[in-house]
Amino acid sequence: MDMYKLLSEQREEAVKSLQDELDAAQKEHADLVGQVNIFEVSDVELDMVTNAKTSQFQQKVDRIDQLQAEINEVKAMADRWKGKMDRLASEKETSREQLASMEVQLRVARKKDEARAQRIESLQYQLGSAIVERDALGKELETTRSVSETTRADAE
Repeated sequence: MDMYKLLSEQREEAVKSLQDELDAAQKEHADLVGQVNIFEVSDVELDMVTNAKTSQFQQKVDRIDQLQAEINEVKAMADRWKGKMDRLASEKETSREQLASMEVQLRVARKKDEARAQRIESLQYQLGSAIVERDALGKELETTRSVSETTRADAE
């Protein structure tokens, strides 16, 4: 938004400057129109003065048209900048929404991972207990076999 603010301020300064120039030119134009209307076109010398004023007047009109075109160009540029800034703001909001969605998915995945880790830990504990129990049963079996062999040997 800082870039948009800077561009907006520059555009406003340019528009203000052009508007000031346009206002000054319009005032001069009005003064010249007043001066042209005062003269009577009756002799050659006065006619030359009027023609010179008319030429100045035409230059001022041309300058006003040029300034108006520049103002229109600056306004069009500002509209393009605003459109780009709006698009960027929209993309930023979409990115934020996607990020929030991904964060939710990540939290869910972490919870599932924690549940799996606990299940694995529980199964490992059960496996360890089963191995200890198997080993104990194996020893008991060996003891029983040994007693059985001893008893069989005694019985024979």
